[in-house]
Amino acid sequence: MRYRKFFLIILLILGGIVFPQNLFGYWEWTPKTNRWINPKYSVKDTAAEQFAWAESFAKEGKTDMAIKKHKQLIEHFPISSYAAASQYRIGELYLKKGNNLKAFWALQKVIENYPQTKFIDKVVTKEFEIANSLFEGKRRRFAKIPIPGSVKTAELFEKIVENEPFGKYAAESQYKSGLSYLKEKNPEGAKEAFQKVSDNYPKTEWAEKASYRLILFSSRKKQKIARDQSHLSETVDQCQEFKSIYSESEKEKEINAIIDSAHQKEAEKLFSIGLFYEKKKEKKAATIYYQKIIRLYPQTEAAKKAEEKLKKLK
Repeated sequence: MRYRKFFLIILLILGGIVFPQNLFGYWEWTPKTNRWINPKYSVKDTAAEQFAWAESFAKEGKTDMAIKKHKQLIEHFPISSYAAASQYRIGELYLKKGNNLKAFWALQKVIENYPQTKFIDKVVTKEFEIANSLFEGKRRRFAKIPIPGSVKTAELFEKIVENEPFGKYAAESQYKSGLSYLKEKNPEGAKEAFQKVSDNYPKTEWAEKASYRLILFSSRKKQKIARDQSHLSETVDQCQEFKSIYSESEKEKEINAIIDSAHQKEAEKLFSIGLFYEKKKEKKAATIYYQKIIRLYPQTEAAKKAEEKLKKLK
């Protein structure tokens, strides 16, 4: 290994003497680092110079080199006022390259590493645009062509909420984290996300959407009717509360359909109990259940069948 380094040094010295500089480049020995360096790849003396240098590569379309120079700035001038700006530019440059995920997490570092930065609002806005783009299954470099979304975006939306819990995009991001969990086949995560929208952002349009989603969860709950009907009453209560809060909701028709479905199931349950007592020759108990169906759920099919049963029992 020592001979290899010695041979390389000799080759570089001879290369500077024998061969043209534009072929091998120009190398300098630096006592500070105790190694040979090429000024082309070194770091400037100040953060301002380094930032300008990085941006010169960006203007020339050399995006990878620009990213590299901004990373060097952050490494060598970590407490400089330019460090946050460089981290922000790295996110923008990754976005320019079409690497949305790398762009998102590069931008997130601005908030995590420089919490007092002036870029927070810009960062959150760009993060939301990226998360939304990935959620909709689109990439910036193929903006006109929809691509099936495969990226898990729930974490991205939750980061946005964490960054600005009551910011411009918080409620929508919390709601879309729920939709993302549904895409990811995680119903419990979705339910929790929708509940947070309802609890934390009750006066927004997203709270109405989330409340409707929670009702759908309740109405589709898989429980055996013969054993437990409590979830049906819970669903009806949720629907009535929804209608009370969002009296002009566009979902009124769907909510009424859910209520009707729950009533049908409740009525069928009562009818099956009535049949049970009728078969046991306990006509009084059967009559009570048939009358209850007619009183509580007069518009159901079970109510019609209950009326016929009452005629026979009398």
